[in-house]
Amino acid sequence: MEWLLLSNAPIESEEAAWGAVTAYQKRWGIEELHKALKTGCRLEGRQHEAREHLENLLALTLLTSVKLLRLRTLSRTLPDEPADAVLAPAEVQVLQAMAPQLSPRMPLQGALTLRQALLLIAALGGYMANPQKRPPGWLVL
Repeated sequence: MEWLLLSNAPIESEEAAWGAVTAYQKRWGIEELHKALKTGCRLEGRQHEAREHLENLLALTLLTSVKLLRLRTLSRTLPDEPADAVLAPAEVQVLQAMAPQLSPRMPLQGALTLRQALLLIAALGGYMANPQKRPPGWLVL
């Protein structure tokens, strides 16, 4: 297999080449953040026209998108960690209070985990937890 990375960065050493590869690897995280903004937060569907309003909206949706991306990533790598590693105490309390209505088949025992928090948030978007289903995507998150 041969791999070729085209770049406009000057590559004059092996170290510079690896620096370009490292920068390129970050692209996938950036792509996921854009999906969270565009699909999850429906940024493009908003009807604001004034620059100030768009900037305020972008600031709020960026905060939400980063938190959701972090929650989604950590729920896949550390699913049994407590949800308060990502969510604020009030957010955890709201999810715990809503859990019986959102997902009656997912009884909560002990501290809310990252995986449970992600599934409860996805349930707000219509996701129905099922062992045969894929993990929730940006449409329901």
